[in-house]
Amino acid sequence: MIEVLVVDDDFMVARIHARFVERTEGFEVAGVVHTGAAALEQAAELAPDLLLLDVHLPDLGGLEVLARLRASEGPGAEVAVVMVTAERGADAVRAARHGGALQYLVKPFEAPDLLARLQE
Repeated sequence: MIEVLVVDDDFMVARIHARFVERTEGFEVAGVVHTGAAALEQAAELAPDLLLLDVHLPDLGGLEVLARLRASEGPGAEVAVVMVTAERGADAVRAARHGGALQYLVKPFEAPDLLARLQE
């Protein structure tokens, strides 16, 4: 089973993404958090297989979270990351890909869009 940590500052959006994950065979939600600091803490504590990570968070941006994960030597350093965000700017997409994100999915999207990204 692939454990997924959902990171989004919008509680409703996070809940929707968690439901999408729960409906995807072979995946389960390890946790849901709403800040960058909580994402780093839970990534280290839970060592999930995958983060669904928003770019815009209230404290640390998702790109900063990604950079800190990759720079760490803890259990969260190797976690796969799919950026899930409304940020459409080319700079953010390039930064995410350069920083080690596997995928970049622009909100809003439907469950099949996320499923396709999870299965790639």
